[in-house]
Amino acid sequence: MSLESLRTTLEGLNVSFAVIAELLSGEIQFYGDRQMIGDPHLIEALFGDNSAIQTLNKSLEGQLLPQIWSQGKITCVVCKPTENIIVGLFHSDHRTAVEHYQWSKKADAMIRLVYTENR
Repeated sequence: MSLESLRTTLEGLNVSFAVIAELLSGEIQFYGDRQMIGDPHLIEALFGDNSAIQTLNKSLEGQLLPQIWSQGKITCVVCKPTENIIVGLFHSDHRTAVEHYQWSKKADAMIRLVYTENR
């Protein structure tokens, strides 16, 4: 995976903030401006520490992906481009439920592509 390709993809998706969690190493990477999200509760609930991330990973088992979480004006689209990577895409764009679904499918496909290129 190319970091430049990931940054370009996140910018193209107009993602305010993203979290990339590597399940095996426990490494958590942040991209973008966390302050753009405002209230940190959704970030903390999903990606606050390794325990939260492991709980999130277990909740994704058997689910259709991506999954969408919202709290107030903040939405997080959770993608799992590989078995050991979880990506959270945070944004505060105003969308209808259908628009959120369509955008999440597009975002998931683009994130998967970033992680499968150069393999």
